[in-house]
Amino acid sequence: MTPEQQRITIAEACGWEPCEPRIFSWQKLSHAFKKDGAYYGGLNSIPDYSNDLNAMHEAEKMLTDLDLYRRFLYLVVLEDPSNTSNEPAWATATQRAEAFLRTIGKWKGEGDE
Repeated sequence: MTPEQQRITIAEACGWEPCEPRIFSWQKLSHAFKKDGAYYGGLNSIPDYSNDLNAMHEAEKMLTDLDLYRRFLYLVVLEDPSNTSNEPAWATATQRAEAFLRTIGKWKGEGDE
């Protein structure tokens, strides 16, 4: 999954709803979202989950199966060749985003259908 696909998929799991972008005289936005009845234009209106630990912390609050999430987080951290520690407590936002998406059954990595 691209970072953009991850961002949108996590946002949808957290209650952001994609909607038709509004057209402004100077541009047409590629993405738009609604949350709690309010309109937000542009991809930058949703949190950058893969790069922001605070955003991932908020997303993690949406999970109901924390044991499954912990298992996926441990596996993601363990399998990361750039990782200097096998400790899930030090997981990056990118690692947490992947574990989150695996937990909700939305991860599409290399070789996944």
